[in-house]
Amino acid sequence: MKKIIGFDSWTGGAQHFARLMPSLSERSMQLMLIHIGSWGNQPNCPREEQINGLLVRDISYYGTDALEKILDIEKPDAVILTSTETFAHRAFIRYCRQRSIPTLNLYHGLVNVQDIEGEISSSGGVPSISYIKYVVARIGKLIRHTLPCYSRALWKTNASLSEWRRFLSDMVDLAVGAGSFWKGASDSKTTKCAVYVEADVEHAVGTFGFNREDVYVVGIPDFIHFGLHKELVGKWVPSDDQSLKSVMYIETGFSSIGVYFSSTQDFATHLINAAHDLSKQGYKMCVKLKPRQVNTERLERLLKESEIELVSNKEFLQKLNLCSACITETTTLAMMPAALGMPLFLAKFGKLSPLNYGSVLTSYPRGYLLDDVGSVSDILASDVESLNLDNLTKWIQLNIGPFPAEKMPERVVDIIDEMT
Repeated sequence: MKKIIGFDSWTGGAQHFARLMPSLSERSMQLMLIHIGSWGNQPNCPREEQINGLLVRDISYYGTDALEKILDIEKPDAVILTSTETFAHRAFIRYCRQRSIPTLNLYHGLVNVQDIEGEISSSGGVPSISYIKYVVARIGKLIRHTLPCYSRALWKTNASLSEWRRFLSDMVDLAVGAGSFWKGASDSKTTKCAVYVEADVEHAVGTFGFNREDVYVVGIPDFIHFGLHKELVGKWVPSDDQSLKSVMYIETGFSSIGVYFSSTQDFATHLINAAHDLSKQGYKMCVKLKPRQVNTERLERLLKESEIELVSNKEFLQKLNLCSACITETTTLAMMPAALGMPLFLAKFGKLSPLNYGSVLTSYPRGYLLDDVGSVSDILASDVESLNLDNLTKWIQLNIGPFPAEKMPERVVDIIDEMT
């Protein structure tokens, strides 16, 4: 049986690996996840645990900080990473190359929902105190573990002078907060790459230097998770029941790291004000929060006394289908309302006025940049008049990735099978 290792910074993305297990097992492949959470992202994490049937080990399990020793112990046939631009991940890729172990960059989201030509701003100007605290909290990890880990990898893999220069350049970028979407370093490139939709192929080629034939389109796993089947695609229609008039807000977790919003209270006020503006137009607001945020419980408490309904994963698709429209931030989950064919507002109001969106969302025929929540009703009335079903159908066919969505893990395993 072949051994496949997933490598990540923590267990927060374990679902990206766990969903592959049945398809891997069918090909006589065994998967485990190794992470470095104890370095700082999850300081009190178990040395070993099971998450949804997936064997998960923190680096502390091995009694060493040396990533290369983990590879020598486990001797994997292939390695999967869901991000490759951090120093630790680049170090792991270098050691894999040295040992001729094939690697796969499995994108964990849709990049082109963001403005990939620009950079995320903490507040459109001066970084917030929350964002500074977020960064400072990670400096210890960087100094104690990450930088020594990467410099050791450069030394042990005989890095070129240009690679050492890139290391210094990246440290300068980190110090000044630049380079959010810089061109990937040579050691951030894996053997193969898997993206969700065709729109991200160009990003993979341009950022990491992949040949086009080494980038595979595998589909959007959120569609599996939330039960979006082919028969629902493009079939949304507004409800005739006026008592059900509602708008869903999908957020992406900016407030949890102090980006755009100075605090959890600041973001809660943003939502409450938006709900108030919608209520004056006859709409109720419901909110889908990003899971596994450090501030989720506090945010839920702050919103409890408002009339805002918080939507769980289990009820997400059903609630969304009943809404009159959706307001979204830069998140892959925005592809859900777009795949249904419903009106989609891209939030640029209040503290989010500096936020820019990627081409996959700005090209959506029923998508609108929203700088004033008070204009929602008027925009929806205009949307009905201007709707072109042919353009909507063409966009959906081009941007939602291959179906059936349930075969996404199988498509990923096809790549791994080919590499091994």
